[in-house]
Amino acid sequence: MEALHYPPHITLAIYDSVEPHDVVEVVDSVFRRRESVRIRFGSLDCFETPDTIILWARPQLPDWLRSVHHRIHSMIDVSQCRPHYRPGQWVPHSTLGLIVDPTQRNRALALARQRIEPFEVLFDVADCAAFLPVKVLHEVHLRGA
Repeated sequence: MEALHYPPHITLAIYDSVEPHDVVEVVDSVFRRRESVRIRFGSLDCFETPDTIILWARPQLPDWLRSVHHRIHSMIDVSQCRPHYRPGQWVPHSTLGLIVDPTQRNRALALARQRIEPFEVLFDVADCAAFLPVKVLHEVHLRGA
């Protein structure tokens, strides 16, 4: 993810055909009074596709972030969101490696199965971004950061 020049994050939704202005309004609405939050990560995992492996860290989400996820989807037609990010299908995660070289597949799978020392990350910004390349369209700084 370092190559994308974008900080650690947890994606709540991805929309391909919703106007950015509409997403900005929703992000402002759901995050403008929120506090920054420390989120603990206790394990690694991966998504496997025929072409690659995506490595990620599993967060222990606070209840309010799960409710924010549901609120976003109540404010923007859920059918406009990519299926993997919809309620009931969303797997909260923070991507560590987006594309693993096929020659490193076995090493990546072994890494994803290793136990790790839990760690915490302070999340102090909520944003709307377009990608690839990543371009931040709007930010909301969370209180107490």
